[in-house]
Amino acid sequence: MARRPTRIDGGPGLEEVLAHAGGTSDAGAATDGDRGLADASAPKGLADEIAFRIEREIVEGGFSPGRRLPQDILCARFGVSRTPVREALRKLQARNLVVVVPNRGATVRVPSRKELLDVYDVRAELEGYAAQLAAERVTDECVARLDSAQAELEQLLGDIEHDGGRPPEVGSVLAVHLERANVDFHEVVLDTAGNERLAQLVRELGRMFPKDYVWRAVAGSAEVRELNLLEHVRIRDAIASADGGTARREIREHVRHARTVLLRHLDMLGFWE
Repeated sequence: MARRPTRIDGGPGLEEVLAHAGGTSDAGAATDGDRGLADASAPKGLADEIAFRIEREIVEGGFSPGRRLPQDILCARFGVSRTPVREALRKLQARNLVVVVPNRGATVRVPSRKELLDVYDVRAELEGYAAQLAAERVTDECVARLDSAQAELEQLLGDIEHDGGRPPEVGSVLAVHLERANVDFHEVVLDTAGNERLAQLVRELGRMFPKDYVWRAVAGSAEVRELNLLEHVRIRDAIASADGGTARREIREHVRHARTVLLRHLDMLGFWE
């Protein structure tokens, strides 16, 4: 499993720092906790961590749509050079959370509710088609890979239940591992379908909104188990038995369930108000 860089909890919030964008250089000074970023062993991991912090501010309402994100202020905030900041902003642009205009910088872009609905509807149909193709081409290796991803998910869900059933915090090691195992399961379906263009379209749609926020959105451990274990088992069984119609229907409903969970959470936050 991929190792996620350590979260940064020290220092003032980005909203506070950016509010002083036109002020003195002291306003953008990095805290001791943020300076630790400069010691990260891999530039890619550093950019990921910066992107995570900015993404969290956007999704939780700290940055409103249209808010500018000046690179020099972000560099001062994290105590890093422009290179990881530029990479972080590119990652956020790929998720449709910011718009980067050459020579003008980055601004926050929040997808509309209808756009999110549309993306999930298209994803549901495309992933359903991929599951049907996978069922038609199923192999022992495909089933073994599905079972491996599910075994990892089941172990992680067991850890959640052992800790009282509280859904994992976004960005926590547990949430990252859950997301990785979930992605692995869906990647097996795409690989087995054997249609690279279809796989590219599904992956592109999957990057259009931070899916890891589904973990915060779930109502409790029972919903986590239904979404990531029971529904996956039904998809796995349909593919393993070469039942393309059932596989298509099950994964389509699975994606729609994830959409419902995420929209419910964002509506409660007043995300689009």
